[in-house]
Amino acid sequence: MRSWDPPAGQGRTLTSRATFGGFLGAAHEHLGSPASLRAAAEQSGYVAEIRHSLLRLAIVMHRYVQDARDEPDRLPGRARLLVGWDRAGAEASEALAQAAAVLHGDSAGRRQLGVRAGSDLAQRLDAATVSLIYGRDLLQTHLARGPDGERQYRSEWGAVLTSPPMSWALLGEMAALARQLQPLRGGLERSLLARGNPQALRRLSAACHWLLVMDNSIQAAERQHPVSAADRALLQALPVNERPPRPLPNLNEPIGGLCEGVIATAERARHAAWLSASEPAWSPAVTATSLRRVAAASTVTSHHCEILLRSLAGGAQESAGDVQAELLRAADAAAFARTRWLGLARSLDHVTTDTRGQLSPAAIEAGDLALWTGRLAYSDPEWTLASGPDREKRPAMSLAPTLDNAAEIVAAAHRGCESLTRLAQGGRKQFRAAANAGRILVATRSAAKLRRTARPFEAASPDRINAVLTLYEYTVGASAGAADQISHVDISAQAPQRSAPAPSDVSAGAARTTAETAEGAAQRNDVGADGRPGTIVRTLRALGVTDIELLERGAEIDLTGEQLIVDATTAVRGGVARSTRGGCEALEAEP
Repeated sequence: MRSWDPPAGQGRTLTSRATFGGFLGAAHEHLGSPASLRAAAEQSGYVAEIRHSLLRLAIVMHRYVQDARDEPDRLPGRARLLVGWDRAGAEASEALAQAAAVLHGDSAGRRQLGVRAGSDLAQRLDAATVSLIYGRDLLQTHLARGPDGERQYRSEWGAVLTSPPMSWALLGEMAALARQLQPLRGGLERSLLARGNPQALRRLSAACHWLLVMDNSIQAAERQHPVSAADRALLQALPVNERPPRPLPNLNEPIGGLCEGVIATAERARHAAWLSASEPAWSPAVTATSLRRVAAASTVTSHHCEILLRSLAGGAQESAGDVQAELLRAADAAAFARTRWLGLARSLDHVTTDTRGQLSPAAIEAGDLALWTGRLAYSDPEWTLASGPDREKRPAMSLAPTLDNAAEIVAAAHRGCESLTRLAQGGRKQFRAAANAGRILVATRSAAKLRRTARPFEAASPDRINAVLTLYEYTVGASAGAADQISHVDISAQAPQRSAPAPSDVSAGAARTTAETAEGAAQRNDVGADGRPGTIVRTLRALGVTDIELLERGAEIDLTGEQLIVDATTAVRGGVARSTRGGCEALEAEP
């Protein structure tokens, strides 16, 4: 794919990050209203020029439809009875192919795209085509093809983009463009008949007819299985796959700037976490140092989110009882996530890997997120990770003097907890891969074995690996629960959109179709590196117990027993488990 460089002023948000909706809206704007498009058609000008402009537009729309179909090259074709949106996609593809076929002809009037056309109508069609080309390039930044032609994702948005609701929404947008082009038929008819060019009229009229066929097919599917307004909005808000620049806080950063910094850093952390999940087990970036750094930083970040939400709840007006209760529930969820992250960090203190010291991008971004949320939570403008939690918290009136500021704070906390969820998922996958490769080590406990082998470390036992993976599983759930609880906080004044939505903003129907959700479900059924749960849970299952609550209680007992052994070993060796303060100090001290 060629380099992606959007035209100035198109497809940009307040953060200067291009979105698909910006290019789609520009295409509609270039075509204009039905009256203006009809008027441009009546003054059509050079007929061959218009035909080639419409041909280019039909070809680009056909590519969009092919993208939206579910792997069209791998479907059995006419041997399969297509219904609903599958049928609409096939019929839309065929209709656009027919439109391109009737418009295709000699080379008269052909121009390079970008060379200004002579007529107003051709200029409108060319400008819409360019906008759609850049919009499609934006979508393709999230997707790739493997050596065998299989679809691959280049970001976590890839699974969202290829989900059925998003594909249906994309087909609906192409149908809306075809509908907008319908006034061409009447305007061209009056213009071309007056000029005595019946052959050109027949070609252009036939192309408009096939565009109408496409629109009717997609509208029929829409009536059977409507696309929600939320799915359409999500498609339009889909951003280009590029990380925002790494922000660094200033000493006098205003509240709005701090919120923007938290959201931008959270987005970078999400992206780094998604990439970390695909790291091979032997990668030097998969180190105990990075995993501990992520856990310690996430402990601090979740604590800061709790502080922010409790401060907002304390400053809420008495008349806003529902909002205050929602904020307190969200704060409790963030506090629970903090305890889960802290437990995970303590367990990771007692394992290591065969390589150490190197920090992964996810670990660096997790530390930045802890710094940004701390600058927002505490009054000290020079707060750093070494400052620790014993600092004056920012008063509610200073934190959110207006409802707009309160909504920005809630949005920042929400994005922060979403990123913690992705960091936990990425860390779990890395730890599992390293364990399967035999790279997770513990200190050699037997003095005799130490004398015999002269090796200070040995492979971690399956039970130890299982315990850490279970802690990861619980941490993922707690972080996701905090993000979900924060999403229910309803601040009446909406903050301005300062960043693209996260992929988790996709509707439940689309989310259930993502590969990540399927993988998460599989991992929840197999928490151990060797496929085995803890001792108590194994016993319960052997007895035929299937009740979820009983199994969760059994898992808690397994974890408590494992943690008791870990704490006892730590006490014997004189180690001290890190608290939130210790996490801050460790983050500051590590390379």
